[in-house]
Amino acid sequence: MKLPLSVYYITQNEEVRLPESLARVVGWVDEIIVVDSGSTDGTRAVAESAGARFVHNDWQGFASQKAFAASLCRNDWVLDLDADEVLSDQLVTNIKALFASQVSDEIAGFRMRWVLSQPNPRHPFRHDKSKKILRLYNRKRAAIEPEADSNDDRPRVKNGRVLELKGDVLHRTLISLEQMEKKYCQLSSEQARYMAAKGRRISSARLFVEFPLKFLKYYLIHRQVLNGWFGLSVAITAANRNFMRLAKAKELQMLAEIESELDSKSHVGG
Repeated sequence: MKLPLSVYYITQNEEVRLPESLARVVGWVDEIIVVDSGSTDGTRAVAESAGARFVHNDWQGFASQKAFAASLCRNDWVLDLDADEVLSDQLVTNIKALFASQVSDEIAGFRMRWVLSQPNPRHPFRHDKSKKILRLYNRKRAAIEPEADSNDDRPRVKNGRVLELKGDVLHRTLISLEQMEKKYCQLSSEQARYMAAKGRRISSARLFVEFPLKFLKYYLIHRQVLNGWFGLSVAITAANRNFMRLAKAKELQMLAEIESELDSKSHVGG
């Protein structure tokens, strides 16, 4: 008997990582939605072979894309997963037990532990800081706000309690440094557009301290120091993403100010 639960994904060219994630939810959830922003590989075939509903939606940013995917779900309870996230056996068991009886209407959602778990045990990237994330939620009590170019794709609780559910979401995030660099380039550009649109001012002083502070955060607090030369590479790449989102936002603001000044001069001259 399938649970009254919808699982949704947002994807683009995820034929490699999506199958493992889908395999952990197929057969016991009522519905799987895959919203794709233009894959050119076999992502669609992978999704449809697992019985998922595959829908194309042009990319508008992480928050907007996930909000759209959630809106397509027919159940109130939804599970938000990325293609590179795999449910642990313990988490699957606990979700099934949770829905064996009716979940209280007072509950808005459940947090679960999110941990790094590389698909290749020989990969030198093994140590990272875990965190608790809200991914299983009731759409009547929590929602993702669909803001263009926003990377804040976390559900915001409107009312109700959030509890913790034991079990891990295994994050198969890193394929290679090249893949990580490309992903972070996209992220920094989207974050920059969002900050510029919101009018967030970026000071030069902030730019000078951003990279070293973020590098120390990833290298020491997130324990990338334990990953040797590869951890050093990851910490530098991640810190650079944080720096570039600010630098790109400042550049966009500068260009907008120049354009506005030129427009003003042309109107005066006219």
